[in-house]
Amino acid sequence: MLHAPDCEGAPQGAPLLDVEHALNVAENPRTRLCTLCECAQELTPMLSGFDHITGS
Repeated sequence: MLHAPDCEGAPQGAPLLDVEHALNVAENPRTRLCTLCECAQELTPMLSGFDHITGS
């Protein structure tokens, strides 16, 4: 489960991830994004945006 840093559901002492690392973790189909905090709301649109990136 991936949480925002200030989420009450985050495990005590969980490491903080930078945005790139959080997106890499969130891309894993087995990773769930917390809906109690802003994690799911913040990362889901960014993950969806990757479907539209094409090489030039």
